[in-house]
Amino acid sequence: MTLKGMIDRFEGDWAVIELDGQTEALNVSRKLIPKHTKEGDTVQLKVEDGQIVQVEIDAEAIQVAWKRILNKLARLRLRVCFRGARLALEEF
Repeated sequence: MTLKGMIDRFEGDWAVIELDGQTEALNVSRKLIPKHTKEGDTVQLKVEDGQIVQVEIDAEAIQVAWKRILNKLARLRLRVCFRGARLALEEF
């Protein structure tokens, strides 16, 4: 079985992972986490016999999230730009 979640934070030898669709976080040994994983990364956890046996970075999900964030930022900047232009016109 495979679970999907996000690295919330690191606490000593543990990674705290928030699983999709669940309210409680899961503590996973940092030994199972790939070295370059950072807070906010989406991961997939492979579970066998009720134990987490492997954690992989979900690069595709991270890329999709970054694209969504950058699109929102671009729309926000555009809105601020238009709002500034509108205010400048109102001053005339």
